[in-house]
Amino acid sequence: MDYSVPEVTSAEREFYGENLILLEGAISEFLSCMDMIRRYEVQLGNRDPVASSQTRIKSAESMRQKLQRLAFPVTAESAMKNVFDAAGVRLVCPFIQDIDRTAELIRAIPGVQIQTEKDYIRSPKPNGYRSYHMIVEIPVFFAKGKTPMRVELQIRTNGMDFWATLEHQLRYK
Repeated sequence: MDYSVPEVTSAEREFYGENLILLEGAISEFLSCMDMIRRYEVQLGNRDPVASSQTRIKSAESMRQKLQRLAFPVTAESAMKNVFDAAGVRLVCPFIQDIDRTAELIRAIPGVQIQTEKDYIRSPKPNGYRSYHMIVEIPVFFAKGKTPMRVELQIRTNGMDFWATLEHQLRYK
């Protein structure tokens, strides 16, 4: 699994400022943990439950709009304190049972705390959207110590990912 951080624009660098390294660190730390778990699963003779992954830092414009919609101050500090999807990871699995297995493996990561879980697979949104969402808090380690950071996880199958991507493009682009 490639666990590089997503590319960001100057707008994100300007908006998030010194918090950007924390968001990037949270993504890297989570993907590094997942990489080791997946490799261990394969070593045990189990099938890798994750086919691919994608990462993103929420765009500055999207974050500003969300903060305004939620009536929070439009600042990086407010975003870090009040909105928990600035750092995002999408895990794409071959089958629905792989989603359940992946969520189970995530719940077992030492030091990772599950903040919320939403099952849009068994209870799809009215528009038909299906995915499993988790907000996790993961410690990010720096020379000055550790900082707990939140990451939004979306776990879905290839088919769900195709549908969600197409629906997003039709709705927002």
